[in-house]
Amino acid sequence: MVINREMRQAQMYSLGVMDEYGQEEIDLENAVPIQLTFGLYNHHDTEDVRYQDVEYTGLTHSVVSDKNIIQIGETKYKVKFVNPFGRLNQVFLITY
Repeated sequence: MVINREMRQAQMYSLGVMDEYGQEEIDLENAVPIQLTFGLYNHHDTEDVRYQDVEYTGLTHSVVSDKNIIQIGETKYKVKFVNPFGRLNQVFLITY
């Protein structure tokens, strides 16, 4: 399968407790390695408000929720939302 060949190693973090400003902090101690393939897609042309902030779309076999941060290299991405796509999960990412 071509998708499996394109998968890259990434780290997935959960958003943890709230800080003093009411923002959720990243739980750096409990990173989970995942396999993810992702690409840059322009979703700004659509009128669907769900896609307006999305910069990347990815596919993974891992269980992902919108409470996760995915790190690829040095860049962190917040999962905006997840769409189950057969055996894969389609994740929509914004830069964190």
